Amino acid sequence: MEGISSKEQNKHEFDLPLSSNFFDVKVQHFVINLSCSFSSRTFKGSLTIFCNFNNGNIFCSDKEVVNPEIVAPITNSKGSDLIVLDCFALDVDSCMLYDLHKKDSHVCTGGTSIQIAQCCMENYLLKYESLEKCPIESINFLEFHVSKHYLKICLPNVYPNTSEVVIKINYKTFHDGPSLMWTKDQNLSPCVLTCGHQLNNRSLFPSQDMPQAMSTWHCSITLTDRGIHEPVVVMTGETPPTVTENQNGDPVFHFSSSYPMPSSTLAIAVGCWKFTDLTALCSTEHENTDKCMLSCHLYSPPSLHTQFVDQLSRYLPPCLKALKTVLGTYPLKHLSLVIVPECFDSLGMACPHLMFLSQSLLCEDLSMMYRVSHELCHTWFGILTGSRCWTEEWLTEGVCCYLEFIVHAMAMQWGEQEAKVRAELRALIKYRLLKAEMSNTPEHLQTLRPNESNTGIHSEVTDDAFVKNGLDPEKNVMQGFFLLSHLEHIAGKDLFLHTIKTFINQQLGQLFTSQELLQFIFDECPKLRLAGLTVDQTCRDWLDCPGMPEALSNFSVNESNNLIQQVYGQVSQLRARASHKRTRKQRSSSLKPTGALIEIQRELVADQCLLLLDLLVEDSRLPLTPAHMASLRRSLHVTEANAEVQHSWCELVVARRAVRWVRDVQVFLYRHQALGVYLYGELMISETPRLQQLARTCYSHLQDSMSEGTRTTVRSLLFPEDTSTRDQVIL
Repeated sequence: MEGISSKEQNKHEFDLPLSSNFFDVKVQHFVINLSCSFSSRTFKGSLTIFCNFNNGNIFCSDKEVVNPEIVAPITNSKGSDLIVLDCFALDVDSCMLYDLHKKDSHVCTGGTSIQIAQCCMENYLLKYESLEKCPIESINFLEFHVSKHYLKICLPNVYPNTSEVVIKINYKTFHDGPSLMWTKDQNLSPCVLTCGHQLNNRSLFPSQDMPQAMSTWHCSITLTDRGIHEPVVVMTGETPPTVTENQNGDPVFHFSSSYPMPSSTLAIAVGCWKFTDLTALCSTEHENTDKCMLSCHLYSPPSLHTQFVDQLSRYLPPCLKALKTVLGTYPLKHLSLVIVPECFDSLGMACPHLMFLSQSLLCEDLSMMYRVSHELCHTWFGILTGSRCWTEEWLTEGVCCYLEFIVHAMAMQWGEQEAKVRAELRALIKYRLLKAEMSNTPEHLQTLRPNESNTGIHSEVTDDAFVKNGLDPEKNVMQGFFLLSHLEHIAGKDLFLHTIKTFINQQLGQLFTSQELLQFIFDECPKLRLAGLTVDQTCRDWLDCPGMPEALSNFSVNESNNLIQQVYGQVSQLRARASHKRTRKQRSSSLKPTGALIEIQRELVADQCLLLLDLLVEDSRLPLTPAHMASLRRSLHVTEANAEVQHSWCELVVARRAVRWVRDVQVFLYRHQALGVYLYGELMISETPRLQQLARTCYSHLQDSMSEGTRTTVRSLLFPEDTSTRDQVIL
C-alpha cells in the first residue's frame, strides 16, 4: 500500500478494512448470476447492482474517498463520480453502466419492517431481464481499479440529475479465495461452501460490506462439468430454489431474498447431498403470522443422513416450541439445514434461511443439540437484527450463548429443578473456560467494546474505515454470557427474559448498540437500579475494560447442587485414595501399590463428565495409573460420549502423556476438526516425542482440507518459529 507508513500498517494489522462509500451511495438490490465449476474451483459470471445516491450524484476527490489509506486514486479519474465496493481476491474483467434514461420507474408499496413487498422484487427482476437484452451500443464500459481490499468504479458525469444507476460487474473468483471452501464431504464427493471467514464474502462477490449496508437480492447458480456427480445448490434464499435448465442442459438454481440484509449474511453450499423434507415435523410447532407453514429441508452426506434425520426429528419440534416461548414464533418461512464437511471450523453457523451444522453435533443423548438452539437464536440476534457496530460482537454471539441453554433445557423438557442445577453446572464450566481463556488472550482482545475509550465514553475519533480486531481469530465474547446472567440474577429470570423478548421483537429489521439494549433492560427491570447499578457503570465494568469483571471475582458454586457436588466428591475420593496409598508406601516400602480402579457411583450427564475431566487435567499431582485411565474411559463411555467429552478426554490423555490412548486423540483430530485446533498445541508442549509426532502427522494429512484460519493457527502451534506463515492471506 503505497504511501502508508509501516507504523500505520501495523496499527491496522488485524483490523478489517471498510472501503465502500456507503454513506454516499447505497446498493439497494443486487443480482448474482454465476456458473460453478468444480474442475477449476471457481465461480464465474456477473454481479449487477442497483444503486441509489443519497444526494444526487456523488463527487469524490482523492481526499473524499471513505478510506484514503485503503483506496488509492485512479489515474485521470479525478472529478468523476465513484462507486467503491469492498472485495478481496477477485478477477474483475469489466464494469458496465446500463442506460436507464428510457426505463420506466415503478413505485411499489407494501412490505413489512423486515421485508420489502414482492412487487418490488418482481420489478427488480423485470428491470434486470430488460437491461440484459439491451444492445451493446447502449452500454457504457467503465474505468475501474481493483486493489487488495476494494473495487473502485468511475462513473462518467453525464447524468447530473440521476439518482439511480445500474452497474454490471463481470468477474470470476480465485480457487484460493478465503470466502469459499472447496473440499470434499464425508463421502468424498466434491463440495463448496461459504465458510464464515473474517473477510466475509469479499472473495465471492464485491459488496458494501458493513452492517448498515442492507440489500435485497436475486441469485442464479449454474452447475457445469458435473461429471458423475449430481450436486445441488443451497442458499440463503427465502424459499426453496426453482430449478431450470439452460440451453446446454445444465441445471440452474434460482434464489431470492426480499429481506434487506448485509452482504455478509449471504451463504451458499453446493454438494452431492441426500435430501429429506422435515416440514411436517417442524410445522407443528410453527405459526407464522400469515399461517404459512415453515418449510424445513435437511441436506447431508449419505453416510450421516439417517442419524441426522433421527436426531433432528426428535429435537427440532420441541426446540421451535421453546423458541416461541423465549423469543416468539420463528419469524422466517423457510430453513435449510446443511451438514458440513469435517474440515469446517465451527460447530454451526446461522445465516438467513440456512444453517450449517457440524457432524460433531451427533450424539444419541442429544446433548450437543444445544448448538442448534444457539444458531436458531441468531435468527433474532444477528440475522433479523444486529449490532450497529461490528466490534460489539457480544450483542449477537454473547446473547445467543446466554439464551442457548434456556432454550435447550425447554427443548429437552427438563423440570424446573433439573434445568436449574444443569444451568449452574454449565455456568461453572463456562467460568472455568473463561478464566483459562483470559490468561491466554491478549489484553486488547478482552474488551467487548474495543471502540470505546477507557472511560467507557464513546470515542468520536475511532477510525471508521476499519473494524477493530475484525481479522483476529482470537476474539472472546464469553463475558457477554456472564453479564446477562448477572443481570438476570438481580432482575429476576421471568421478567428479564420477558424484557429480552420484548426488546428484540421491537428491534426486528433494525440495528442497535450495547447502550440501547442495556438501557431498555434497566428501564424494564427496576431491581437493577435498586441494587445500585447503572447503565454507564455496567458498560465500563463489563464491556470497556480488559480482564475479569469484578462481579465475577465472587463467582461461587451452589453447594446444594447435587450434580456439581457429585463430581467434586468423585475427585475427593481419588485424592483420598492417592493420599492413603502414599501413607501405606511410607509405612512399608515393600508393599506394592494395587492401583484401585476409578468407580463412578452413578451415570454422569455429559456436563458432569466435562467438569470431572477438566478437574483431573488441572490437578497434575493426582496420580492416574494406566488402570485408572482405562477404568475412567470405560466408566465415562468415552467412545459413545459427545464430542466435547471426547475432547476433554483427549486433553487428559495428553496432559498425562498416556500414549496407550493416543489412537483416541488421532481419531478425534480427524473427526472433530472444529474442536481439535488447540489440541495440537497441547500435543507439542507435552514434550513427548510420540505425541508431538502425532500432531505433525495429523496436520500433514489434514492441512490441505483445513480452512485458512485453522491451518494458520495449527501451523503456528506446530512451528512457532516460522512467523512467515501467520495468516498470509488476510494480512
